[in-house]
Amino acid sequence: MVAMRQSVIAVALTACAATVALADPTPLEKLLARTDKVAREVSKIRGLPLKRPIPNEVVDKEELRKRLVAMASEEKTAAETAVEGIALARWGMIPLATDYKALLIDLLTEQIAGYYDPETKKLTISKSAGDDPAWAEMVLAHEIDHGLQDQSFDLKKFNDLPASEGDAATARHALVEGDGIALMIEVMLARTGNSAPWANPEVADSLEKAMTVPGNGDGLDNAPLAIRETMIFPYRSGLSFVAALRRRQPWSAVDAAYRKPPKSTEHILHPERYLAGDDPVPVEITQPASLRGFVRAHSTVWGELGWTLWLRSHGVPDSTATHAGAGWGGDRVVTFVKEDDRRPHRAVGISRSEWDSEADALEAFESAEKALDRAVAGATIDHVGTRTRWMALDGTVTWIDRKGPSMVIVHGAPAWAAESMAAEVWTASSIVTPVKPAKPAKK
Repeated sequence: MVAMRQSVIAVALTACAATVALADPTPLEKLLARTDKVAREVSKIRGLPLKRPIPNEVVDKEELRKRLVAMASEEKTAAETAVEGIALARWGMIPLATDYKALLIDLLTEQIAGYYDPETKKLTISKSAGDDPAWAEMVLAHEIDHGLQDQSFDLKKFNDLPASEGDAATARHALVEGDGIALMIEVMLARTGNSAPWANPEVADSLEKAMTVPGNGDGLDNAPLAIRETMIFPYRSGLSFVAALRRRQPWSAVDAAYRKPPKSTEHILHPERYLAGDDPVPVEITQPASLRGFVRAHSTVWGELGWTLWLRSHGVPDSTATHAGAGWGGDRVVTFVKEDDRRPHRAVGISRSEWDSEADALEAFESAEKALDRAVAGATIDHVGTRTRWMALDGTVTWIDRKGPSMVIVHGAPAWAAESMAAEVWTASSIVTPVKPAKPAKK
């Protein structure tokens, strides 16, 4: 659990019209000794069975950092982190010179108050959480809920998605963390004789706003906007998603979401679209033939969240970016690097996105133009019909092109390849039509 600040939690609980009165402060070790008792309490409120005890431990910040460094150094994780950093820098969502791996380790070391590991089945609490007994109680309830989720839904399997499906992975993470935040609040309210507050949609709105109050100048506050918002999203928007499912239904409605997971951050931001089965349009991008000397390094789906954060990262006002992102229907964003030079500013980014309507695509196009005006250090070459091009000071070409509800962006193409790529990028990108399984032959 990434540590939400105590002031935020206080505001959130006030929004639920409840005052939480906890026992006298106790050492963290004494609290953890009550894990089994709290687990039974959480199990009863959440409606998930406690099938076996959940082991626990306490670690200090030094040990936590040591574990994060070890995890980040694993071959597969290190490779995925490296190319993700290149992609984020190419698209201007982090500064070019950012040591992305070090940034993540620093932020997680600072922010993690506790975590549950589906591999070891163990609950770990950071020693720093024990500085405030009320906060420690909340962290314990939250992490126990993750243990119960794992025992019922197998979190390792649930979270096992390809690295190329970033938006779907974020959506699943939001379900898991939103479940934990909602449960945590219900436990605190139940201890004061108050029931779940989700029937009133204003409560979830107040909670979400409370989680966006200014911080205290720590590392998360100072992190690049896209990183900060991506870290907070699963807790803040995940809570609103779970609250929407719980508005008129019991926890079984949330359980059903583990069997039919949200497929996009659009589903999390707009629960009605999830419930209506409004699934994202799958898109694929192959390497244009003219992009010689480059290799595919990173592929992902931005989703509504990613699109909004990309726009905001380049100065598009929050309300404009949010409104533009709401028309998202599907996308694929691929970053290619030179075979002999993996520096982000030498990489080429290609995006193909689908929008709910041509009007939505036009709105996204206009917002993306504003973003690229800020992103490209250079000048506009031309603006003809549905295409705008920029020439950067380093000689690369960036352009945005729209056809009906579809849009492509090429960012940082070598000048020698730009003309050929302008035509190729549309044929190199396409909507993937799902293949329906063949019906068995009649006997």
